[in-house]
Amino acid sequence: MTKQTLALIPASLMLAFSLTACQKSDGAADRKARPPATVSTVIVERRDLPVVLAAEGHVTAANTVEIRPQLTSAIRSIHFREGDLVSAGQLLFTLDAADEEAALARAQAQLKQVEAQLREAERNLARSKELATARFLSDSAVDTAASKADTLRAQLAAARADVDAARVQLGFTRITSPISGKAGRVDVHTGSLAQQNAATALVTISQLDPVLVEFSLPERELATVMQARKEGKVGVTASTAGGVPSQGELSFIDNSVDPATGTIRLKARFANAEQAFWPGQFVRVSVSAGLTPNAVVLPAEAVQTGPDGRFVYLVGADKTVSAKPVTLLRLQDRLAVIEGLAGGEKVVRDGGQNLRPGAEVQEAGATGKNASGASQSARAAR
Repeated sequence: MTKQTLALIPASLMLAFSLTACQKSDGAADRKARPPATVSTVIVERRDLPVVLAAEGHVTAANTVEIRPQLTSAIRSIHFREGDLVSAGQLLFTLDAADEEAALARAQAQLKQVEAQLREAERNLARSKELATARFLSDSAVDTAASKADTLRAQLAAARADVDAARVQLGFTRITSPISGKAGRVDVHTGSLAQQNAATALVTISQLDPVLVEFSLPERELATVMQARKEGKVGVTASTAGGVPSQGELSFIDNSVDPATGTIRLKARFANAEQAFWPGQFVRVSVSAGLTPNAVVLPAEAVQTGPDGRFVYLVGADKTVSAKPVTLLRLQDRLAVIEGLAGGEKVVRDGGQNLRPGAEVQEAGATGKNASGASQSARAAR
């Protein structure tokens, strides 16, 4: 560039060129002086790993019955207290039965009346047949007597049915528990009117032993659970906060996956004689579903998440890192089961949040040339 050309360049532009050159020089110096990042590393393992799937579930009663009256009547007696454990067939409520007893008495009286009429009709029929045999009575008269007897037999059957129906109605005045379980809240009292179509039940009985635990798993785990169940290798454990884990049995797998959540609903049955579980309670569920042979595992914190998905930082022989994409299959006991690595690689476990591919690292606690060199560079930078 000639002197004349330099003279034509404004002084401000010359100053900008000078500053840019200085910044580039300073940036290069900073990169040279920057010490290696200190990280902890781990070797990727291959090993047989039991398949243990974790989920959150809630307890439901194996059977719940709402006790409702089958007729409208006043409550005469309540034979239990709310919260009691009741047995199947135990008497819970007695309703006023005056109307039903009267209806049964009328039906029984009607039955006796028809029985008497039928006996008389059968005697008349027998006499008519004898007279017809002696030619003292026409055949049509015999037919009339037989028809009357048949009619009364039909009336007798109807009367007996009326008696049975009246007995059924009378039986509705004694309300018993259809299952064994724990009684809930009772909102009625002696003398209250029990209405057949009331919105609320007299009481709710919930079976607490056994109980069911409902939970959901990702749909990708369905094939694993189904195969383990087919082989008889699936087991379910549930525990409350601070409680002792209990072993249960997988009893239900839903027939469809929820498309909104990508999960499938399951149920497990648990013995609950000690009432460790309560309906509506949230529990931690662990499903044992066989064994994953030769699984690639590493600590969960070693797996990073970036714009393009999950990856790990591989540590090369020259102490620089490179990003390696991986597929996370599941998390289990603070371990990540992945695809994308062969096993035996050294990866960054902690300290990889601010790394970039190509960055130089040193392992935590390392001594020697790299460590001393990093200290000298840091002092020179200061």
